Amino acid sequence: MNRLIPFQGTHNFRDMGGYRTADGRKVKHGLFFRSDELFALSEQDIRDFQGLNIRTIVDYRSEYEVQKKPDPIFPQVNHLHVQAITSGSLSMMNMPDQTENEDQQEHFIIGLLKSGFFKQYRSDTMMLDLYRNLVFNNPAYQRLMEMIQLENNLGLLQHCTAGKDRTGVGAALILMALGVSEADIMEDYLLTNETMREINGQILHQLAGHVDEDDLKNIEHMLGIKEEYMEAVFKSVKDKYGDYDSYLAAQFDLTLSKREALQKLCLE
Repeated sequence: MNRLIPFQGTHNFRDMGGYRTADGRKVKHGLFFRSDELFALSEQDIRDFQGLNIRTIVDYRSEYEVQKKPDPIFPQVNHLHVQAITSGSLSMMNMPDQTENEDQQEHFIIGLLKSGFFKQYRSDTMMLDLYRNLVFNNPAYQRLMEMIQLENNLGLLQHCTAGKDRTGVGAALILMALGVSEADIMEDYLLTNETMREINGQILHQLAGHVDEDDLKNIEHMLGIKEEYMEAVFKSVKDKYGDYDSYLAAQFDLTLSKREALQKLCLE
């Protein structure tokens, strides 16, 4: 099934519908979308976007990212900016919350490269730390899980810059609450490696002659996603709470009765 919605100005815009749950129902199409940044949407993209009947946009990016590449304004859409990674969390992971570069067209990886980040830290280790921390006491995901319980908020689009990490975890939590299996959550997550393959390949090709092999490997880790990152989410949740039911109830007040209502709304 081709989940990708082919906009000119995005690379990773997808409909999350169609995944099966343990009881045989499936997630309705047109309710949940995930994407990379929307800054480069063309006029035709914007017309096509409006045809999707999206009512809510949840933008996980930092204040700096939003100012640098603001989303288009869509009439009749509730646009929420809820930062998924705080400056404090970035600091703990030795990740800069912004770079000195102000070029709107420049990829964020270039800014990190110029800042010297890849000379000092291993991005795969940093990414594992990020995923382990994102799923606990996160106001952005708490707001997300509130929003999805109200029919008037759907269709809902969640996005960040590349639509892979912050958005990947948010998407996983929605599917988890709906009763989708770990295997299908992982499938949805790993699709980013396919949708972003061309653009990431272009970036690596452009950099290949200008950085050393260690930097290039670090950059490749940062651009892509790995099963072990989402597995870190699954393991962290189960290590702390034992099961997903307990986690969803404790972190988001998604009791079994609330989840049943959510599933009735979003499954068919």
